Amino acid sequence: MIVFNGKYTWDGKKDGDHKPVSWWPGSHYLTIVDFSDEKPDVVLLKPVIVLAADTKEGYSIHKRYQDLVIGVCREFNLDVQKVLWVRYSRDSENEMKVAVIKLSSGMGLYKVYNLKWRSLMANERKLIDSVLPLSLNRNTGG
Repeated sequence: MIVFNGKYTWDGKKDGDHKPVSWWPGSHYLTIVDFSDEKPDVVLLKPVIVLAADTKEGYSIHKRYQDLVIGVCREFNLDVQKVLWVRYSRDSENEMKVAVIKLSSGMGLYKVYNLKWRSLMANERKLIDSVLPLSLNRNTGG
């Protein structure tokens, strides 16, 4: 099931108790797909896939990418540990990396996460290839 497929934007303003993805406006193209209902008899470790590509509009979050991951998971009510987050370049489908995010410290609303990137595994690539056309062919207007 497609949860979201379009341009995800942030305005740089605080939302209640939560800090924004970035203190400056920006955006990313996101495709969020939830596979948990497709095979109800199978428990998937990461049933949600997020494909993310920089729009190159606004502020770049390259150095604080974990804030985007956490912000999107919070907004769409996703468990960050059950999301396969894939960053890719819209110019080159082969430039894909998977986010490995871990809680570093913090309590309550204020948590610090570490983020590392790894290459896609073959089984992940097969699944991504089934979803990628949705991401590349979407209406990229605001």
